[in-house]
Amino acid sequence: MARTAASSQWQLLRDVSRSYAHCFIFVSPAMREALCTLFLLALELEKALISEEMMIRLIRIQWWDDALSAGSTQHTHPLIRHINGLIEQGTITAETLDALCESWRTAAEDRDNLATAWQTSIACLASPILDIDNALVQTIGTQIYQSRIRQPVTALTPDDRHALKHSGEIKLLLSGLSYVAVRTSTHDNAHPDDDPLFIFRLCWHLMRS
Repeated sequence: MARTAASSQWQLLRDVSRSYAHCFIFVSPAMREALCTLFLLALELEKALISEEMMIRLIRIQWWDDALSAGSTQHTHPLIRHINGLIEQGTITAETLDALCESWRTAAEDRDNLATAWQTSIACLASPILDIDNALVQTIGTQIYQSRIRQPVTALTPDDRHALKHSGEIKLLLSGLSYVAVRTSTHDNAHPDDDPLFIFRLCWHLMRS
């Protein structure tokens, strides 16, 4: 079945990770596509850091930075086109993307800074929401980082959960990302996207949140 333009970004994220994609399922359709685009960018920037050679990592991050800075909605890379479209729409600012790329450049120089890069990535997702708790954003960014390097992830504190309730339209998204991070840190598979029971539990968690 052909994919429609309206569902393409969520579908692309679903192709990468069903568990991450389902975290976005209860976000309004208008915002879902924008947020999926930004999360896909974070995953691409993380992928750029796979090499053991720091110079290669920096070159890859610089490619993304240059492509985003060019501001063309006609770029050959579809993700770049979508992100530049978000800038034109005012959904996200060029300054926010500059900070995002800079955080991943710092992580490319020293991968001990990956936690900060993920914190900045989640802050980028939350940027359209006013008055969101910055400490909560940093906590969930840290949780994602820990889960992706297979470290034990600590669940949200009562204060975090209180802040989560006041996170507006992305409350369920942040709750889902936290749930996936905590559960996958101890799962046999880092991202059990082929486990229907895990996806069911994630959706049940979101419906109850």
